[in-house]
Amino acid sequence: MRSLCSVLMVAVLMATSSAEGAPPTVADLASRLKNGEDFRVRVQAALELGKTRDVDALDPLTAALSDQHASVRAASAAALAELGDADAIPALKQRRLDRSDAVRKQVKQSIEELEALAAGEPRPAKLLIKIGPMKNQTAVKSKQIEAELEQESRKKLDELPGVRVIPRNEKDKKGDKLPIVLVSGHIQRLQASRDGTDVVYSASVEYILHTMPDESIAAKVSGSASGTLTQEEAKDEARAAELRHEVLGAAIASALRRAPRALYAAARL
Repeated sequence: MRSLCSVLMVAVLMATSSAEGAPPTVADLASRLKNGEDFRVRVQAALELGKTRDVDALDPLTAALSDQHASVRAASAAALAELGDADAIPALKQRRLDRSDAVRKQVKQSIEELEALAAGEPRPAKLLIKIGPMKNQTAVKSKQIEAELEQESRKKLDELPGVRVIPRNEKDKKGDKLPIVLVSGHIQRLQASRDGTDVVYSASVEYILHTMPDESIAAKVSGSASGTLTQEEAKDEARAAELRHEVLGAAIASALRRAPRALYAAARL
């Protein structure tokens, strides 16, 4: 399965994301959390790290559980629950006897949430996603490709923690107070090209996140992927179609891998 491995590896390496306003990286936030002189800067950095859902945020957040300011410790405990990584549980348990009552309460709550997640209990949705237009802007015109884009996008978005995609036939519920983010997307590239005797299939997609109800653009995330078949393998139309589907799926996954932070920003959470 040389071609499938190629798809998955390149999708991760080529994953890109961008958002208007160029948000700070995980490394930037970790530095602010560790070195910020004002405790309010450290609190904000901790909360933002939790929203990234990035594994690299785990260590700086667990270290901040020992911060000298109680507000930072409490924010870090809350951020670890938001991060959703059960590896934080041992560090949180070490702070169950914190001298601050507020910190103790947050630590207890975070441990309960993470243990529930580890046990397979679903995380309550914090925002809703409304799927907007999904377009194929390449020279390869096919309604099936647009259908694939929408189907895979719905699936990947619905798998994100704290997110629920509104079904196509579900009407807006007046009693539902969760914020809504409109997500539209398009395929930027879907092509096959020669690389010596091999055939390289590549795809790139971009999603635009809109705040609601004004539908102003809040952020963009994009991703790319590619996979290779030999010249002989490419002659098999079913094999080529399967790889094209895998490449498109990998490009979608790469774009949405770090989408939670941008979605939270678009939802103003």
